[in-house]
Amino acid sequence: MPVQKMGLSEFLKEKRQEKNLTLERLSDLTKIQIYHLEALESGQFEKLPPAVYCIGIFKRLSKFLDADENEIMEAYRNKIESSTLTVPSDLAYLNFPFQTGNAPIAKKQSYFILTPSKLMMFFGGLLLMLLSGYLWYQFNFLIGPPNLAIKPNEDAVTKEETILVSGRTDSGIDLTINGENTYVDSNGSFEKSIQLAAGVNVIEVKAVNNFGKVSTIIRQIFRETQ
Repeated sequence: MPVQKMGLSEFLKEKRQEKNLTLERLSDLTKIQIYHLEALESGQFEKLPPAVYCIGIFKRLSKFLDADENEIMEAYRNKIESSTLTVPSDLAYLNFPFQTGNAPIAKKQSYFILTPSKLMMFFGGLLLMLLSGYLWYQFNFLIGPPNLAIKPNEDAVTKEETILVSGRTDSGIDLTINGENTYVDSNGSFEKSIQLAAGVNVIEVKAVNNFGKVSTIIRQIFRETQ
């Protein structure tokens, strides 16, 4: 059933259940914080981040739930418009025009006078925006799972007896490869040579930060033998 008829919360919940995914599993797949998923499915949109960040959430959800990204964004916009919530100032990032009430659009002034007070307001506002963005980034860094990227980039077939597993994560991370602690330098780089047995070899790379958040990548390497 289309999202406009069901409502956004019910639509997302039904799509998740059709995929036989728990909220925890969907959070692992999409890297979306579970409390954001819970807020979406319960209709508590006031708990969501600013609209500019919601775009990324909707993009990832549409990919893993096989849903129309634009349809989800339109439903979110309609929900915000029809609710009693304060309209986000950045709703325009969703690429939809937005205007509340029947108030006429103010005419633009034909001239602009630059004054010291206006300069101070401009730079003060710019500084506040930059500071808010930095704090938001730091907040997500603290509560989110650590970054993790490895090579090989995908499952592979090889005839070699060993394979070099390397990658990058955040500094100060506890990293293990197949359960063995691996050194991570100050830049977050690491590497380890893995001995391969004949047939399928499973390589699990796990990164854990100081808050217990975990990122895991698994590769299957098939070693051919004559």
